[in-house]
Amino acid sequence: MNATAMFSLPDLSLFPATPEQVLESRRRTAVQWAKGLSVEEYVRRDVIMDKHEHAVGGKLVTWVLAPRSDPTTLDFMCSCETLRRTAIVAKRAKDVDARDVREVTAYGIASVYTPPEKRGKGYARHMMRLLHWVLAPRSALPSEFPAEWGAPPDVAVLSTLGVANAQFSALYSDVGRIFYQACGVTPSSNDGWVVMGALETSKMLDTSDSAVTSAPPDELNLQWLTEDEVVALYERDASWIKDDLSRFAGDTDRTLFSFLPNGGVGAFVIRRVMDFAEGLRPVLPTTKWGMVILPHGARDVRAALRHETPLSFVTWTLDLRTSPRSLVITRLRADENTFPVFLDQLLVVAREENVEKVEFWYLRPELRDIANARGWKTRERPEHLSAVKWYGEEKDDDSELDWVYNEKFCWC
Repeated sequence: MNATAMFSLPDLSLFPATPEQVLESRRRTAVQWAKGLSVEEYVRRDVIMDKHEHAVGGKLVTWVLAPRSDPTTLDFMCSCETLRRTAIVAKRAKDVDARDVREVTAYGIASVYTPPEKRGKGYARHMMRLLHWVLAPRSALPSEFPAEWGAPPDVAVLSTLGVANAQFSALYSDVGRIFYQACGVTPSSNDGWVVMGALETSKMLDTSDSAVTSAPPDELNLQWLTEDEVVALYERDASWIKDDLSRFAGDTDRTLFSFLPNGGVGAFVIRRVMDFAEGLRPVLPTTKWGMVILPHGARDVRAALRHETPLSFVTWTLDLRTSPRSLVITRLRADENTFPVFLDQLLVVAREENVEKVEFWYLRPELRDIANARGWKTRERPEHLSAVKWYGEEKDDDSELDWVYNEKFCWC
């Protein structure tokens, strides 16, 4: 097929990628996101991660916008990935002192990419508009698929893939606020993904930070966390998050929602920073991925997790191929007493890991005030803007919705 061939939108549809198309998609996106990895290493990393819990069992699907006449072509227009995840939704029940808390299916969207020679033709916008008709239940969509787009994605195929069941989907925009919101469910609608809670509270390290002591208070039993311990902690944290949202829902009229960090979701942002040694052997840059305050008498994390009481902890990942080199908090569970300890210790870790910046993507207001009073700065993130498309009765903005724990653990 001629790489410069033009197609009208009715000639195109969204298809699950074949293995050959998945490989082609990854080779294409390496140009944009390899960040110091060779194409071979970049593709190898994704092949390794395909076997991890966040992806197996059909949870990861690559989609291609391709001609209806040749859906398996390697000359597809553009591509993206979706990751099926479990989330929690909570709201106060009407007229009674009760909470409606339920687990739902939600999706992370990643790797939206159009090769340069195919840009400027509306392909990516159309792919994202069709994605609503792939992820959302038909009951949440208009009764008729837009005639000017041709036939809708095949319902039988969607059923086989286990999609068309989303309560919401989320993505992280590196192209500002407008593009993804304009990718609505119909040609003229502006009801796509709405940026929500895209803040960071961060600190750039300087020479003054070298004065921070490396010793936590004697009365605290603080322990570093390995990757395996973080994963074990996330398993329990999923139930703590559910309890949190149930409690928070009693104080607001908004509907609360959050992804959950278990099921490989939080582990993804650790493992994705792998590098490669000789022979394409994957290696991680550190063995420390968090810290936890253990209750007195607990020897280790697993012993502490036998008890029901939530633990105070902080976990992180490393962005070492960015400028500035950054330590990004992936998950925080702290209060006004433990949070200052974590702030101090995070600067210690940052110096050990030779990073220049430490950042949170989400803090409750009382914790944000503590950080800001200590010289941290809060602003809208310049990239990775978290954006949501809600497939429920609520308006998809922060007047009726609140994304609780909108942290880096669920980034994709």
